[in-house]
Amino acid sequence: MVSIKALVLMVAAASAANAANVEIQTFQNGDCTGLVWTLYSGPNGGGSVCHAFGGQSYGAFYKVTSGATCVFKSWENSNCSGLATTRTITGTGAGCQAIANDNSGNFHVVNGLRSVSITCS
Repeated sequence: MVSIKALVLMVAAASAANAANVEIQTFQNGDCTGLVWTLYSGPNGGGSVCHAFGGQSYGAFYKVTSGATCVFKSWENSNCSGLATTRTITGTGAGCQAIANDNSGNFHVVNGLRSVSITCS
């Protein structure tokens, strides 16, 4: 028979093993200068979490430290709504991302981005 305490510890260990650790830094400029916000954690794999940047951002560094694949969808509003751009990162970071640009490099979100939703698998 497994005790309640042992069961809770097993669930916590399984959740920790599935966690996708992410690091995000957002910047005032598309060339990643003028730090706005930093996050050093992430959602559990398969989950989706919205984080407000606390300021207007045009550039970002994304890093996934757990080897998972994470989709970072950056939004123009602080509640993960409005216009958005998407970057998919697997494993380590992808360098400076001009997150106000679409995947073709065209300027897409003129007023900058204020939040990010993260989905990892």
